[in-house]
Amino acid sequence: MPQVWINDNFIDDDNDASVSIRDTGLLHGAGVFTTMRSYRGVVFQLTSHLRRVRESCEALFIPLQYRDEQLRAAIAELLRRNDLADARLRLTVTRGAAQQDPLHGTHLMPTVFLTAAPVEPYPPEFYQRGLTVILLDEQKLNPYDLQAGHKTLNYLSRLAALREANRRGAGEALWFNVHNYLQSGSISNVFVVKGGAVITPPTKWEVRDAASVVLPGVTRAAVLEIAKAQGVETRMERIDVNQLLDADEIFLTNSIMQVMPVCRIERKAIGQDKPGPITTRLGNALADAIEQAAGGAE
Repeated sequence: MPQVWINDNFIDDDNDASVSIRDTGLLHGAGVFTTMRSYRGVVFQLTSHLRRVRESCEALFIPLQYRDEQLRAAIAELLRRNDLADARLRLTVTRGAAQQDPLHGTHLMPTVFLTAAPVEPYPPEFYQRGLTVILLDEQKLNPYDLQAGHKTLNYLSRLAALREANRRGAGEALWFNVHNYLQSGSISNVFVVKGGAVITPPTKWEVRDAASVVLPGVTRAAVLEIAKAQGVETRMERIDVNQLLDADEIFLTNSIMQVMPVCRIERKAIGQDKPGPITTRLGNALADAIEQAAGGAE
């Protein structure tokens, strides 16, 4: 029986693995999460994942009572108990259930849990032929929302968009904000290559007054660092739909897909309708960085 970790306890992943019906993560979507991937038992960029979760918890008034050292130990033990080396992991933190304390008023009992499962990688042909994506027109992201730029439990709209993309034979849906600037995919960060430069929409922390809901993706940051180290020009800029359609190359990133080429936006081919040279180069470089991390220290 697979096991999960909930509030410092390892339990079987069956009916015992549950949260309170009064948990505010369930009632109000008050929670954050991160999805991670381990290679040979090593979680790639674990420090960055934990930092982002902690920063989101602080910004959204979600108490996180466990130190990074405790979470690292829990992740390692969970992988060991489930006999997993290459795994997809998720760390979820909710505000928990509220209890009334006569002395101190409302007291939150946060819920923190970890799950791990075997990785289900994307099909090799996606990387060979490139992904098809759709553009969302009927939904826009609000950069003025308190939750903008954080990976919260409020994910239904993104999953509905992804479902619509799948229904139309595509693998991802690209989102714009209320000002009609590109932001992200439903589950990914977006990069555009134009004239040899790698361009990505900025987060609200990277560019002042960016009006952004872009998540500071862990793989996004790793790819930007790799590109700079290889002498590839990188820019964080607003991107409108015309710039997107005029791109030489487009690719997506997240912890599971790594670097995913996009070769078609609906019926329009991007570049030569095949993965471009910079996308391929950065994808290979990221794979090398992951291999190096898995072979030694994080």
